[in-house]
Order: sequence, then C-alpha cells, then structure tokens
Amino acid sequence: MEDKKIVKSVSENPQPQTVAKNWGSYTVLHEEKDNLTILVVLTEGSRMKYHSHEGRRELWIVASGAGRVIMNEEERYIRTGDVVQIPRQVRHTVIAGSELKLIEVQIGDTSASDKTVYNLQQDYYSDGSTGYSIS
Repeated sequence: MEDKKIVKSVSENPQPQTVAKNWGSYTVLHEEKDNLTILVVLTEGSRMKYHSHEGRRELWIVASGAGRVIMNEEERYIRTGDVVQIPRQVRHTVIAGSELKLIEVQIGDTSASDKTVYNLQQDYYSDGSTGYSIS
C-alpha cells in the first residue's frame, strides 16, 4: 500500500489580499495580536490623508521610489532604503513623488477606528518658502 501525500488546501494558505484605495493600494503581509505588516503602494503624485493614531506607532521602510513625509507639519524627503518612525499621536502623511512602495509595520491598536484625520494646508510665504499648518 502506498503512502498518501497530504496536500494543504488553498483555504489553509490564503493569498494576501490587496485592497484598492484612492491613493494606490495596500496588501496585508502578516498579522498578529497588536501588530500588522502591510505593503503600501502609492501612485505617483498621490497622498494619504493627514492623520494620527492614539493607540499605535508605525514604522515605514521605503522599499522603492521617492516622496515626502510630513509629520507634525514638518516635511522630510524619503527614498529607497529610508526608515521612518512614527510615534503614537504624531500627525503624518506621505506624498509619492514617484510610485512609492512602503513596508508599514503597525504596533499597538491596528484597528481602522484608531485614526483622527486633520485638514493639512500648505502655506506659501513672501520669501518663496512654504510650510504646513492645520486648518
């Protein structure tokens, strides 16, 4: 009698699901209690809403592309290989200068309800410089 090989069903090994957003998409790579890892893909010129989280911090690793991160109204340029740490309660967004791929690790409350959205306004000054404020 031959030994039968056990083959796991597809339902036991589901493929990661990609969720479309107006700024691109995200794919859940790994999920456990109090942490979530996703691949975020932003299309060129797009940006996430300016927001903060009360109960979680985030770590972004720029896998490819370039853009800008705004945290508490301070702008920073990012590119492939950069790492961005976002503490709890810090307002933040990312703006894609090209297609931008981020590995995002959320630590803490990973629920969608842990988000406060703000209206970010870009300010233009007479000396030609710019800045950001919340309106």
